[in-house]
Amino acid sequence: MAMILIGLDDTDNAESRGTGHLARQLSAECERRGLRPRGVTRHQFLVDPRIPYTSHNSGACVAVEGDGRPEPAAFAFDFVAARAALGSDPGVCVASSGAVAPEVVAFAVEATRRVVEMAEAVELAGRAGLAVRPLGGTGLGVIGALASVGLRAGGSEGRFIDLPGLRELAARVTLGTLGRLGIRVECRGSSRAGAADDACETLGWVRPRLVAGGPVLPVQWSDEHDAWVPVDRRTLRSGR
Repeated sequence: MAMILIGLDDTDNAESRGTGHLARQLSAECERRGLRPRGVTRHQFLVDPRIPYTSHNSGACVAVEGDGRPEPAAFAFDFVAARAALGSDPGVCVASSGAVAPEVVAFAVEATRRVVEMAEAVELAGRAGLAVRPLGGTGLGVIGALASVGLRAGGSEGRFIDLPGLRELAARVTLGTLGRLGIRVECRGSSRAGAADDACETLGWVRPRLVAGGPVLPVQWSDEHDAWVPVDRRTLRSGR
């Protein structure tokens, strides 16, 4: 089954839930419509005073399995438009993963390093044949929507904020439990090798990195917890 990627950005305001929350709602709706969830990723772009953003200038990408055609996910445009916060500037991109050209991935990487313009995103999407739409306000969210799809397709820059079973993890689990969710665990900073029945203290926040297209969780040994603990910890608004 081929993946469909749905990028969204600038759907929130200072008082509303973040774009990541809406992306998880969208993923759940995709599942209700028969598309198999493959995780929601958060993608960080350049933070610069010249760029208008609500909190940290990050976008989100919903990945689902389908038959390779993006059309079954086209409902996402109306879904996001109906739920975006008042005063936001939402944009959405829907694409088959196989249709995301290298130049789109390159553009997405550029968005993490420099200020990119809305005209660049719109022109590139048209040239690459990807469906990208502004859904209100200035529509600046098309930049992050396209770039989120590009980074998810690139497979190496982002963080999973949702996977089936991820947010239902107990406070203390085994490494094997994480593996059964499809998460590759990397044990760092210890001479001991991680075993499937080793304990992992989740610290209430497990957000694997996007590495080589899949979820990877770096952990380190903690004598205090007598368990492995995630290397990455919660920061301001990072827990979306």
